[in-house]
Amino acid sequence: MRSRLNAYQRRYLAEHISVLFLVVGLCALLSLSGALSFVDRYIYDNLLKTLPDDPSPDLVIVGIDEYSLREIGRWPWDRKVHAQLINRLTDMGARAILVDLILSEPDRNNPDSDLALVQAMAASGHVYLPVHVEQLRAGGQLIEVLPYAPFARAAAGLGHVDLELDSDGVARSVYMRSGIGQAWWPHITQTLLIQEGMLPENTFPANKGEEFSGLANVRRYHRYVPFVSGPNSYPQVSAVELLNNLIPEQLIRDKIVLIGATAAGLGDMLPTPMASQGELMAGVEVNANLLDALRSDRLIRELPMSSVLVLGAVLALLAPLLLPYVLPRWSIPLVAGVILLCLLTSMVVLVVLRLWFPPSGAMAAALMGYPLWTWRRLEYSLSYMRHALERLSEYSDLNQRLTRPSTLEQMGRMFDQVLPVRAWRLLGGEKPWRGGDSLPAATWKGSLARQYRFKHEGRRYELDLVWHQALHADTYDYWVRAMLVRVRTHAPTVGPRYEVLEKHIDRLRREEARQEALTRFFQVTLAQIREGVVIADACGVIVYANPQASFLLGLEMGALDAGQPMVTDLGRELDLREHSWDELLRQSLAEGRTQLECRNRQGADLYLDLLLVHAGDNPGRMMIISFKDISDVKQALRARSEMLDFLSHDLRSPMVSVLALTEKMRQQGDGQSLEGFLDNVQHYAQRNLSIAEQFLQLARVEAVESVEMNEQDMLDVVESAIDMVQIQAQQAGITLRFDYDPHQEVWVLGNNELLERLMVNLLTNAIKYSHAGSSVDVRLYAREEAVLCEVRDRGVGIPPEFQERLFQRFSRASTSGGVRTRGAGMGLRFVKVVTERHGGDIQVESVPNEGSRFTLSLPRVEID
Repeated sequence: MRSRLNAYQRRYLAEHISVLFLVVGLCALLSLSGALSFVDRYIYDNLLKTLPDDPSPDLVIVGIDEYSLREIGRWPWDRKVHAQLINRLTDMGARAILVDLILSEPDRNNPDSDLALVQAMAASGHVYLPVHVEQLRAGGQLIEVLPYAPFARAAAGLGHVDLELDSDGVARSVYMRSGIGQAWWPHITQTLLIQEGMLPENTFPANKGEEFSGLANVRRYHRYVPFVSGPNSYPQVSAVELLNNLIPEQLIRDKIVLIGATAAGLGDMLPTPMASQGELMAGVEVNANLLDALRSDRLIRELPMSSVLVLGAVLALLAPLLLPYVLPRWSIPLVAGVILLCLLTSMVVLVVLRLWFPPSGAMAAALMGYPLWTWRRLEYSLSYMRHALERLSEYSDLNQRLTRPSTLEQMGRMFDQVLPVRAWRLLGGEKPWRGGDSLPAATWKGSLARQYRFKHEGRRYELDLVWHQALHADTYDYWVRAMLVRVRTHAPTVGPRYEVLEKHIDRLRREEARQEALTRFFQVTLAQIREGVVIADACGVIVYANPQASFLLGLEMGALDAGQPMVTDLGRELDLREHSWDELLRQSLAEGRTQLECRNRQGADLYLDLLLVHAGDNPGRMMIISFKDISDVKQALRARSEMLDFLSHDLRSPMVSVLALTEKMRQQGDGQSLEGFLDNVQHYAQRNLSIAEQFLQLARVEAVESVEMNEQDMLDVVESAIDMVQIQAQQAGITLRFDYDPHQEVWVLGNNELLERLMVNLLTNAIKYSHAGSSVDVRLYAREEAVLCEVRDRGVGIPPEFQERLFQRFSRASTSGGVRTRGAGMGLRFVKVVTERHGGDIQVESVPNEGSRFTLSLPRVEID
């Protein structure tokens, strides 16, 4: 079930939503007002260069340039020259001719020239003339300037040539239909393409039902021109060169030719987005770019404002939506990434969809979202910090005791009972405090005297100490200073102020250090350990004791937490034998650590550890006393000692005496009944002696973690073991066979005595459990990095269910063959332990009634 939001979460959510609405509102305001249109124009101009557009090869410009003006004469030219240009282009096979010249008035001085021009246009049938909208005077009436009527009738079509200049004076766009009162006139490039069959007639249609708008200039279908490059992007020829037949016919045939002024100061020279700084483009070349883009459907449309607002809001909201999920150090990179995403989105939409999305509104809103969000997050953090500080200021009892200064009386008790001072006095109070022996005034200034100055509750004090020895003064000086830190108090500060961020952080740091580092550590960690822990400050005041400490000391639970108990009082609960508790504390202060075994009042064995640590300036030097219950360990050691005593004395010694008596009786009498009795006594005595010896050997090898080792030749070890059991084998009717390769090196690192005893145990077991008349085979060999020794018998075998616990203490298989095979079950345990001490392994393979094979594997060493 979803939990309800608390007050802080509701406030955070409300402020976050407010920031989102502010970002959306700012984005909409900037997009609608166009306040950052200059930024959008800069971005558009640079993104325009990323369009993969190339100039069409079938467009040619005939320019009226400076060279033509010098050769033909000053402007305006006789219209026969224009007629000659059109005739020449017609003769050369031009597909269409766009004359970007204003021919609105007749030439009254040369009517024949007008007639020649009309005839030239009529003969071509593919000449298109411009319509221009101009203002008679500043603030005056707008009029449509049409070509002279005969020219208009002779032309294949008319269209406007007006370009849209932005506020920075750069020509970036055009309205495809324009007119006075109604958007009647299509752009001249549209007229040409429709008449020449290169564009559908319903492209940018005129709204015939549109209401007449008076004398206003009505424009429709705003489009951006995707300029392919800067000036001179399309092929240009000079008019005079064309008239002088200097232009090859293949350059004109089947091409669309645009005639216009390219000389400086003669026609429209406009800055464009693709032009360099200060570089202008002729109006006729602008029309060439427009015609090329219109024909290939590359004109750039403006994204509808509704779409601009939606897309801009989505992009702008990315920053405040993602900021709560990133660390503060990643906030600026995140906002920068959102801004780059806005640019990338605008570029992708422009290149792929031929739509212009102005990103400045979204970029500015995303940028402003960062300080807005940071402002609210900082205010939210400060508010939470204020309330957290108020909560943390209510210290728990533990933290109060950790930070509460010790009293002067408590410090005096440490001087009297623990520190080896001869005398001490405290000056500065209402009356001097003294302790120790009464000394003459000169002694307080002697070589064994030390002086310390400190403040307590706003008053200055001087502490004078006289030590028994000069060494004591140096040894305990650090602890005296730690005690002074604990009793030193500072003047109370002015009440809490929460207006400054630094004060918030500083106080929160101190509170967190006190609460997290101390409370959690002491109350959770120390309370869970099995050892008793008591922590005291430099003045001996117990600041913490876990429940186990009270239990081990035989005190009621919480007894060490009531009031301000002193560490000097703990000695009453301990049996330190020949030691004194005060002496132990003094030794700990001098040496830094003291460890010993003791008992509590209930008789439990404890391991006592007194350790000094430095926990920073507050609480400063601390004494950690740990109590570990070692009763089980001591009990185990006592039990083991008693067992060893029993085996070595109570069992072994009587058997030795029995052997001595039987030998004596054997020498004195020779009766057969007595002889048999003595044989039995000797048998059992030897058996018990063997058990004691095995137990002692096993106990010794288990008691040590490592044994003394040196290089051993396993061949000598095995041969010696065989010699030791040879008589036993002969008495049992068992044949011992030893197989080895004398050319193999079988050296190991080990203890000769233990290895020899190990092999004796293996061989003895094999002899015990073999059938009379059978054999025991011993094989010694080396394989790779190991030396292996196999002992195989052909006896009763070992049941599979017993093989897993074969090497455990006192384990013995139930398939033994009678009295002679009885044992203590410690021989193979000895084998296992010795093998492990040597870093080796012992394996057994056995089949009941067929025999067993033990394989010993030890690490092999190379001998030089």
